[in-house]
Amino acid sequence: MQELSEASPCLALDAATPELLGDEAIERLRAIAIQHGAAEAGTRIFRAGEPFRAIYGVRIGAIKAVRHDEAGDEQVVAFHLPGEFFGLTGIHSDRYVNTAIALERTAVCALPYQRLFQVANEQPRLRRQLMRLMSGVILTEQDQYAAMAGHTADARLAFLLLDLRERLSRGGPPRERLRLPMTRAELGSSVGLAPETTSRVFQQFRRGELIEASGRNIRFLDIGGLGRLAVPLMHPGHNANRTSAA
Repeated sequence: MQELSEASPCLALDAATPELLGDEAIERLRAIAIQHGAAEAGTRIFRAGEPFRAIYGVRIGAIKAVRHDEAGDEQVVAFHLPGEFFGLTGIHSDRYVNTAIALERTAVCALPYQRLFQVANEQPRLRRQLMRLMSGVILTEQDQYAAMAGHTADARLAFLLLDLRERLSRGGPPRERLRLPMTRAELGSSVGLAPETTSRVFQQFRRGELIEASGRNIRFLDIGGLGRLAVPLMHPGHNANRTSAA
């Protein structure tokens, strides 16, 4: 596991750099950031319905955002990876909409929202950047996977694997191999697939020599082939080789 870095607490996003925000804004954010020690897999960072007090950033590890249906079954609505914020959907209702759970040993930091709001009001560049980042994160957590409804199972899973490859490669070239932080059942749940369907599509991808897969370990064999399957879900700005902050 990578070491916890204090160089840019809660500012792990590529876009949150001194060149864009200025040194003063960076220092103000560092002053209000609350660092949390690493939590084990299964730890709840917050629960749906709890009062909204802070937005969170993933430093190491991974988070799943889940909601439960009337029968109590869990639905994964989003994954949050190193350098990404989560919890922003609580801004509107003043309560967290989803429950955030660590998928593996995970360290997060918190930015208390009232203090963040005050700093942003005093720093126009920070305010603009936060609005851009927040709108993107909220859209992802609320709508990204719901938008996959109506598309084939192989298109959904191909898109998701390429998306995770891109996000887990942040700051470097796209990886040929990944170890997924989530189970296959969680992976499928996030795009509305039953575990049996997810398993079947993985088998199809292996038979088609698109990937090699063993447990959570994935080796990408044919990025172009996966991309062709995912085309119906690709938006104009999406690039499977993009590594910038989401």
